[in-house]
Order: sequence, then structure tokens, then C-alpha cells
Amino acid sequence: MTGSDDISRIDLGPISLAWREEGSGAEPVLCIHGSWDDHGSWDGVAQALAGDFRIIRYDRRGHSASTAPPGQGRLGEDVEDAAGLLAALGIEAAHVIGHSYGATIAIMLAARFPARVRSLMLHEPPVFALLAGDESEALRVEAAGLMKQAAELLMRGETEEGARLFIERVAFGEGAWDALFGDAARAAILNNAHTWLDQFHDPERLAVDVGALVGFHGPITMSTGTTTLPAYAAVVERIAAKLPAMNVAPVDGGHGAHISHPCCFADAFRRHMRRCHSAALATASG
Repeated sequence: MTGSDDISRIDLGPISLAWREEGSGAEPVLCIHGSWDDHGSWDGVAQALAGDFRIIRYDRRGHSASTAPPGQGRLGEDVEDAAGLLAALGIEAAHVIGHSYGATIAIMLAARFPARVRSLMLHEPPVFALLAGDESEALRVEAAGLMKQAAELLMRGETEEGARLFIERVAFGEGAWDALFGDAARAAILNNAHTWLDQFHDPERLAVDVGALVGFHGPITMSTGTTTLPAYAAVVERIAAKLPAMNVAPVDGGHGAHISHPCCFADAFRRHMRRCHSAALATASG
């Protein structure tokens, strides 16, 4: 994690979330990180957007400086945490950016707490179940097998081996362990390996209903990397077919585009926000 001196804490019942805020813009933006990492993965994007927006990011429960109670965690708790954080900060509704599993959380946040979400920008949620039973079934099976291998390595105490396998073969591509992540980021990944293992055993993660967003009326953008792995590209296609009103925005890079190309990712968010403002004006004049 970077910039820990600026971290604040909020207690939400049995957990304590570490969070930080940058920028003085009127519109709040909540950034939800993916698996293994923490709020530091948004450093470049936050720096690019803080001049115009109020950027709020946090470590999800059990990650880095945030706590979690013992026992099996579940996706619904992460969703409740995001809603609880916004409420505790006095934010009625925010624009929400989610990366990977953080995008899955954002989907469920908008479905369960639509009044808390003004709009969504989702980067490649790993809803691999959407690939079942069609020409992309092999991609789903491969991803499931690799994740099982990573989990088995972690359970044997081979943490770095499991992390590297996941990072390079499930998420970000060959060579990403060294090329995409610096020493601090790799240390965070290893420190948070137990949270991914807990997530792997959560049955809720397999029951994500993207169709629940049909009832969400805010603008939705799905960003996807121009060099992303085939499984994520296929998931984006399936989600776009389920949500025809959703905008698909290619961005430079792959599954970690917000890390490798933060300015490009931030530009995509600015375009998303222009669509939000246009939609708001159309609604007001209609």
C-alpha cells in the first residue's frame, strides 16, 4: 500500500475499513479494487482524476489495512461494506468504478442499493459463469482449473507460486508479475493472498446475476483492455449482449489497464462522465 500516512479509518460493525480521499470536486467517485491488492492499485487513476472529482478509495475487508472477522467471507458483505462506507461518509450516491472482482461488487451494489449509485464504470468483472455452455466454455474451464491450482498452492503454503500463477495465467498475462507490479505491489499481493483464498471458497461469487442491472437506470460503461486475456474479452461480450444500453469502452492495456495505463483509463472515465451529464440533461429537459 502506498501513502499510508493519509489513511483514515471507519468502523462498520465488526470490521474497520481503511480509506482515503483525494480531490475537491463536487461529484464523489468510489473506486473498488479487485482481488489480491488494495486501494493503492488506483494511485495513478486517482492522481489523474483528483483535479476534477472527489475520489474515495478503500481497502476491502481483510485486505491490507482493513480488518475482517474470522470465518468464511462472502460477496454480499463486500457489497454491504461499500454501501456502508458511503453512508458513513454522508454520501447519498456516488459514481462507482470497479476493477475485476471490484467490478463484480459494483454490479451487486447497483442492483441491491441503486439509490447509492449514480453510474457504473466496470473493468472486466470475472463473471466466467457467463461462458458456460457456448463456444467459450473452454475458456471458463481453463480459468476454473487455473484458479483451483492457485488455491491448492496457497493451501500448501506456496504463496508466491500461487500468486504468480494467478497473476500471470488467470488475470494479467505472462510476465506481469515482474513487468506490471513493483516491489510494494507484489508485497501487497502476497499479504492479501489469504483474502483471495477465502473468496475462492465463497459460493456467492458463482451466483452473480448481471441481469439484475436491467433494473438499474444509471449510465453503465464497461471498459476492456485492448490486450486483455481472451476469457475477459468473452465475458465483456456476454455482458454487453445482456445489457444493450451499456457502453463498451476499449482502453490501452489489459486486465490491469488502470495500473499500466492510468491516464488512458482516467480519460475513459471522463468520457463516461460526459455521457452521464448528457443523460442527466436529457432527462431534465424531457
